[in-house]
Amino acid sequence: MDLYIMRHGIAEDVSASGRDRDRVLTEEGRDKSREGGKALRKLDVEFDAIFSSAFPRAWQTAELVADELDEKKLLQELPELEAESNVQRALGGLKRVLKNQASVLIVGHEPILSQLISVLLSGHSGLSITMKKGAVCKLSCVRPEPGGCRLEWLLNAKQLCRMV
Repeated sequence: MDLYIMRHGIAEDVSASGRDRDRVLTEEGRDKSREGGKALRKLDVEFDAIFSSAFPRAWQTAELVADELDEKKLLQELPELEAESNVQRALGGLKRVLKNQASVLIVGHEPILSQLISVLLSGHSGLSITMKKGAVCKLSCVRPEPGGCRLEWLLNAKQLCRMV
C-alpha cells in the first residue's frame, strides 16, 4: 500500500470565531494546495480514498487536491486526524479505514503527522521529521503499523510547486 500524508496548506492566524479549529486557508494556502494537487497529478498519483480532518484548513486542502485530481468523490472525514487528536488515535483510525486500498491520501495537522510518520517508519515517535504546511510524504507500507512502512519521498510545498 502507498500511504500519502499531507499537511494542510497555509491558514489564517486567527479565525473569525477565535477558535483554532475554525481557521481557514489563506489565498496563498489555497493556491499552493492546488499546485500540490497538480504536482501529484503530474506524478501520476491515483488514490483509492482520501481521508481528512474535518477542520476547515485541512478539509479545504483535501478538497483542492481532490479537485485537481478529479477525485472529489473519494474524500471522507476521519476525525482521528483532527488537530486535537494524538498519534495513537490517528493510527487507530487509519487501521480502521485502510482495508483494501492500494493508495490513500490523508490530510491533517502537525505535530500528529510527523509523529505518525515517525511511528510508521521506526516504531517510535522520536525521528526528527517536520511536515511543513502543504508538504506531502509518500510511505510504502505492508500494513499501517509501527515500523511497518518505508519512506519513499517527502516534498515540501515549494518543491511541489516547482514541479508544475
